[in-house]
Amino acid sequence: MKGMKSFKHSWPRWLWSLGVLALVSLPLGAQETKAKPEIKVILWFDTEDYLLPADDDATKRLAEMLSERGIRATFKLVGEKARVLERRGRRDVITALKKHDIGFHANFHSVHPTPSEYLAECGLLDGVAEFVRREGGGAADVRRIFGLPTLSCYGQPGSSWGAQAIVGLRQIGVAPSGVPCYVDEGTHVGLRGKPFWYAGALVVYDMASNHTRMDLHDPAAVEPAKRTFTAIADRLRADDSGGLISIFYHPCEWVHQEFWDGVNFRRGANPPREQWKPPPQRPVDETEAAFRRFGEYVDHMRSTPGIRFVTASALPDLYPDPVRLAGTTKGELHDISRQLLRPDAAGVDFLVLHGKAYSVADQFELLTVAVSRLIAGDNLDLPLAAKGVLGPDNLPPAARTNLQVAWPAFREATLDVRDYLQTNGRVPARVHLGAEAVAPADFLVGLAFAFEEYQEHGALPLVNGVALPTSLEVLPARHVAKDTPELFGGWVIHRAGFRAPKILEVARLQAWTLKPAIVSTRTKL
Repeated sequence: MKGMKSFKHSWPRWLWSLGVLALVSLPLGAQETKAKPEIKVILWFDTEDYLLPADDDATKRLAEMLSERGIRATFKLVGEKARVLERRGRRDVITALKKHDIGFHANFHSVHPTPSEYLAECGLLDGVAEFVRREGGGAADVRRIFGLPTLSCYGQPGSSWGAQAIVGLRQIGVAPSGVPCYVDEGTHVGLRGKPFWYAGALVVYDMASNHTRMDLHDPAAVEPAKRTFTAIADRLRADDSGGLISIFYHPCEWVHQEFWDGVNFRRGANPPREQWKPPPQRPVDETEAAFRRFGEYVDHMRSTPGIRFVTASALPDLYPDPVRLAGTTKGELHDISRQLLRPDAAGVDFLVLHGKAYSVADQFELLTVAVSRLIAGDNLDLPLAAKGVLGPDNLPPAARTNLQVAWPAFREATLDVRDYLQTNGRVPARVHLGAEAVAPADFLVGLAFAFEEYQEHGALPLVNGVALPTSLEVLPARHVAKDTPELFGGWVIHRAGFRAPKILEVARLQAWTLKPAIVSTRTKL
C-alpha cells in the first residue's frame, strides 16, 4: 500500500484526474456494485400455556419444523411452563427447544398481580427489587431446566410492561454476552420501529411497520401475508443498513379456541389453582391446516433474497455499542459539547455522531468524567468509554431562573456528581450547588460549557464561572407513551381501564438512556 501511495503522487495531477475519470466511466457491469443490505428476521414465540397439554405438543412440533428448515427461533418460556414440562416428563419437548434460543416470559404470566399491577405504585429502585423478587425464581428455573448460564431475552406478559423490569434483567440472569436484551411488542416506548437501547438493555419493541404476522386460521391470509413480508423487506433493503423484521406467535394459538389465561384470569379474576381450567381445544383438522399455512409462510420468508433469521442472543453482536466498547475521542466529546450548547436547542436529546449513538445519560457520564479529570489536572486518557448509567430515580427540582454559578461551586458539584455516578450508577435527580439544587439536564449543559472553555482557551472557567440554563426538556421522553385507559387496561387480563401513570413517570425518567441501536456492518454470524 505504501508503494501504491507514492506511485499515485508521482503522477501529474491532471493525469491522475484522468485516471479517476476513466474508472468512473467504466461500463456499469465493470464497476464494483454495492452489496444490498441484509434483512434480519427475528421469529419469537411466547411459550406460556401451562394448562392445555396439547400446547406441549404444539411447542415441540414448531421447534422441530423450524429446525428441519435450518431456522433457529427464540422461544420465551414462562417459568411455570418450564416447570410443568419437567413435571410431565416432557424431555422430548425440552430437547426440541434446546436447539433454539431460550428466553423468559415471566414466572406465572397472568396470575395476579401481573408485573404492571405490582409495579403500579413503585418507583425505580423498589420496582426493580420487586420485579427481581417475583420473577427471579422463574428465570432461575428456566435456566436450570434447560441447562443455560443465561437466558437470551425477556418480554412482558400481555401489556404488563414496566421500565423497572428492563433494569432488573441482569439480576435475574437475562443477559446474553453480558448485555440484557428485551424482545416483545407493545407501544409503551419505541424508536421509529427499530431496535434501541433503553435502561441498560438492548430492546426490540414497538417495531411498528417492521412487525408483521399471518393469521394462522384464515385460509385466505397466506398470500396477503407473503406480500406484506416482501414489501417490508423491500422497504428495509432501500436503507443502507438494512433492518430487522419482528414476527411473533404463541404455540397455543395452533391448538386452542381461546387463550388459556383469558379463561381463568380475565379482568382481574384470580381463582385458586385448583379451580384453573384448560381452554377448549381446536379440532385436529384446524390445527393441521394452521401448521400447513405457517410452513408455507416460513418457506416464503426463507426464499426471499437477502433474508437471515436471527435470535435474541445474537442481538448484542448485531448491534454493538461502540460508546461502551471503543470509547469516545476528544473530537467526539467536542462535538457532543457543541451540540449541547447550540442556542436553538429545544432541550437535551440523544445524538448520533460518527456512527455512534449517545444517550443523554451517556453524555452526562462522559462529560462528568472528562471535566472531573480536567479539574484534577489528570490526563483525559482517551478514548473515554462510558460504563452506562441509568436515568434519575425521581423528578428534577422545580423550575427556577437562569443561574450564574461561581467556578468553585461548580467544581465541587462536578466532583460530587462523579462520586454519585460511581456509587449509584444513575444520573442524580438533582445536582446540589451548595444550598441550590438544579436539574441534571441543566447541569449537563454547564458541563459542556466547562469542557469547551478548556478546549478553546486551555483553562477551565475559573473567573467567570458557568451560566446554567433552566428547565431544559429531556427530549427522548417524548418517545414514551402517554397514559390512556387502553395502554394497560386493553389487555384482557387487567381490569378494564386499569391505568399505571407512575410506571410511565419512571419510564420517562429512564428516557435519559434511550438511543438508537446501530447495526454493525462488519458482523457476520
